[in-house]
Formats: sequence, C-alpha cells, structure tokens
Amino acid sequence: MVRNPFGAYCLDSNGFLISRRLVPIVVDCTRDRTDGSKEKPVAYVTIRDVAQRAGVSIAAVSQILHGKGRFSEETRRLVRETVTEMGYVPDQRAQSMRSSGMKTVGLLVPDLRNPYFADLVSSMENRLYSHGVSTLIGTSAESVERQDVFIANLLGQRIDGAIVVPQGVETPGVCALVSADLPVVFVDRRIEGLDSVPFVVSDPVPGTRAAVKELVRLGHRRIGYVSHPSLGSSSINERATAFLSIAKELLPDGHSVIVECASTYASRRAALDNLLAADVTAIICAYSPDMITLIGLLYDRGIEIGSGMSVISFDDIDEFTLMTPPVSVISQQAQNMGSLGVDMLLERMAEPHANHDNGVRYVPTEFIARQSIGAVA
Repeated sequence: MVRNPFGAYCLDSNGFLISRRLVPIVVDCTRDRTDGSKEKPVAYVTIRDVAQRAGVSIAAVSQILHGKGRFSEETRRLVRETVTEMGYVPDQRAQSMRSSGMKTVGLLVPDLRNPYFADLVSSMENRLYSHGVSTLIGTSAESVERQDVFIANLLGQRIDGAIVVPQGVETPGVCALVSADLPVVFVDRRIEGLDSVPFVVSDPVPGTRAAVKELVRLGHRRIGYVSHPSLGSSSINERATAFLSIAKELLPDGHSVIVECASTYASRRAALDNLLAADVTAIICAYSPDMITLIGLLYDRGIEIGSGMSVISFDDIDEFTLMTPPVSVISQQAQNMGSLGVDMLLERMAEPHANHDNGVRYVPTEFIARQSIGAVA
C-alpha cells in the first residue's frame, strides 16, 4: 500500500505528488503474491494507455467516448471494449480544470518526512488551492542531483510557476528554472548570487535572542549550539551566525559551545558527547531532526529534559508539543512564510511583466517557552 502522511495528496503518472482535492487519482498499490513475492505496482489507467492498447490515437479515444468523429463501428467497439477491460474512467474534474484553464504550480522541498517541511507544503498547497491553483510536489532529499532531476521533469510539465526550497547552491537545474520565463519564488532558503529570484526566509535573530535571554535568566551560563552545515542551507548558516553574535553579547565571556553534526545517528551522538564534555547546561538545535535524536540520547544517558538539561529547537513541529515534557522552540512561522511565498508568486503569475518590488521578505522568528527548559540547579 502506498502510504501518504498527507491524505490530501497522491502521485500522478510522472511520479509527482499532487493535490488529491484537485485531481483525484487512483494508485493501484503493490500486492502480495501467494508465493510471498511482490507484484509489480500498477499505475492508474490513462487515456494514453487506452489509445496504446487499442492502437488508435488519444484524440480518437476522446472523440469516441464523447460520441464525436467519424469512425467505423469496429473501431468504436474496439475502443469501448478496451476502456472496459482496462477500467479506464474519464476524470470529469480534471477535464473541467483543463477546459477552465486552471493553473498549476510546482512545489519543491527537501524532505516531506521532516514535519517542518510537511507543514510548509501544507500551508502553501492550501493557499494555492483557495486560489484555484493545482500543485505538483516533489522532494530533493537534500540532494542537488535529485533537485535538478525534479526541476527538469517540472519544466516538461505545463506549469505556470514554481516555489522552491533550494539546496543553497547555484546548479544547472536552478539556473534553467530561473531562465525559463516562469515566475519563481524561493521559500525558507535562498541562493547567494541569484538576486533576481524573490525569496521569503525567516529572520533568526528575534527568536534566538529571546531564547538565549530566557536561558540566561534561568541561570544558564554555558549554552551549547548544534549546527548542521552539511545541509548546505543558507537558513541553517544564518541561525549559527545569529547565535554566535547573541551569545557574545548576552553570555559572560561568551561561554557558548558550537558543534556540528550530519544526518546520522553516530554524528549526532558525537555532537552530544562533545557538548556534555564541555559541561553545557542547555542546548539549542538548528535542525529539528537533530533535536529529536538528541532528546532520545539524553534519556538513554539518564539525563532528564528540563531539570537535567534544558533544550530548545528551531521548527515548531507538532511532535515537540506531544513530547513529555513539551519542547521549547524557536518558531519560523512556517505558515506565514508559506502564505507570503504563495502571494508573491501569484502576483507575478497574474502580472508577469509588471514592475514588482525586489521580492525580499523576512519573517521574524518567535521563541515559544515550554517545559523543556528549567533553572540551573
């Protein structure tokens, strides 16, 4: 079974994730054979599949199904039998979308398994849907190669614009997208040197300052910070820069410890070992998946969250509110960022030749204190 954490989405014939609300598509999932092996997944049947099986053109199938055109009775019967055998059902809503000229926007994010990006995609898709715009959604898996492959596929579709969370470096795919005479907006991350592309990113300073201030008020004097530079994210780098500046200002003698990690268990464990060796009493994480792993590692060492170690993470994801204790966060206001990004794109889609502003938006971060921080014993 194809399991999708976002019930409003499904896959199209090209492997794109699209809004199920706008184009309902049936995906025939992998089935178990009696011998325990897996049967090849069967995709939903398209009019192209019917035409190929019947040996006629797509236009012929369409006309016969609508009672139009001049075809022999034998050809009409062949097409109708093929439709029945293959179980093809014309998608009336998709046809309505095409006839009404509904627009389509491509959305590219690094990882839908990351709850933060799931929230961001959800906010953007909802806003686009409210404006009658359908979506094609893809993920880069934090890989420039996969990013460029998706962009190449996207450019082969009839899209009217794109919102991208880029990998942070200028690539052939990104350059092709920017040069394609399509409205493009970067959200959450930007690329140095591509100043012509409008972007919406979070400003890490307000939330980080409030978080460090609260830790200092609670008596913390040695604060650890976990960065994740291997992501190649401009936002991650800006968070580290903001923390360094604020720590020098607010902590006595600038007693902060910055460590780096990658997306592996071993790397995160090593980062925590270094922080514990430095006797930090509080930890701030730039990347929520890192914090989730670190919390588990702290419990494995018998260190209680809040009383034994104060923790704060970027990204206000639902998982942090469900933990015990709930985790304090520096919220990037994902919904606000997503809405702003969509509005900027829609403006440029509506008036592609208008003299728009520079298209730079910074959304201030917000510190949300919960029970994962406490006073130093």
